[in-house]
Amino acid sequence: MIPAGRGWLRTLQLGLLFSSMGWGISFIFTFSTWDSASDQLYLMGAGRMEYHPLLDYWLRMASATFGCIGIASGLACLRPMFFQGLIVLLGPFHVFVGIVLAASAVINDLNTESHPTFVADITFCFVTAFLIIVPLAVTYIRERRQAEPDVAPSGGKIKTL
Repeated sequence: MIPAGRGWLRTLQLGLLFSSMGWGISFIFTFSTWDSASDQLYLMGAGRMEYHPLLDYWLRMASATFGCIGIASGLACLRPMFFQGLIVLLGPFHVFVGIVLAASAVINDLNTESHPTFVADITFCFVTAFLIIVPLAVTYIRERRQAEPDVAPSGGKIKTL
């Protein structure tokens, strides 16, 4: 299911590279101090947050998980044939996260003036999903067409040269 053609393979790898960078950047929060992390979140539109051990724990848990998604995406970008099963999951994963983020933005009445980064997050999810899903879908459709026997409209076989 991984594209054999250079163009579609490069498109898929671009999507995986975006995924790697977009999720991998989260490691910054895993290894930063609370003060540094809360300052960065403030710049991203969150209010000022006092230190709370459980919030610090959740921030590190989430950022480490997101970072690992980035590592997995990077490995899949480098060796797509080996990580085919993961790649097939990454497209729908990005669609699902994009839908969750878009719904959350609507439910919470987010706006770009006070929360400038949420639009980039949602766009990242859908663009990345598109770059992963389209090459896989095109390859899948081509492989299915090649596997189908040539059949005449009357149901008889067509002779091919």
